[in-house]
Amino acid sequence: MTRHLVDVFDTMLAMPAALASNVELPQFFERVTGSVGFAGETVTGAVYLHLTETFANRVAAAMLGLAPDEKVGENDVNDVVGEATNMLTGGLKSWLCDAGADCAVSTPAIIRGAFDVEAMPDVAREFLVFESGAERVIVEIHIKFS
Repeated sequence: MTRHLVDVFDTMLAMPAALASNVELPQFFERVTGSVGFAGETVTGAVYLHLTETFANRVAAAMLGLAPDEKVGENDVNDVVGEATNMLTGGLKSWLCDAGADCAVSTPAIIRGAFDVEAMPDVAREFLVFESGAERVIVEIHIKFS
């Protein structure tokens, strides 16, 4: 997942990104989150990409070839965050399939606002924090092997 996020940011957005080490999980009160589920016979789960609203707009502007501070419409921001989440989950899906855990992915969904995502008791949950310039990005992974 670390490699996939760095590749997505570099290739699709021309933005640097790196895994942040030894940092606390940032608190995003108003955010844009992309969510893509995955499921197969032996594995189920979801990937969440959490961005601040400001950074989500900057990411959308970058993907659309606009100036970084240009205001992008909400639908375009949603589409870009959804597509970035889809690309991240596609990388995880590929890795899982290569490891023998074939699965398919859902279409992306977008969640906006202040909220918490809770994992079911038997689902492993992992957070990865990335930095892109001064911005932080959270990738949250829920996964269950049966």
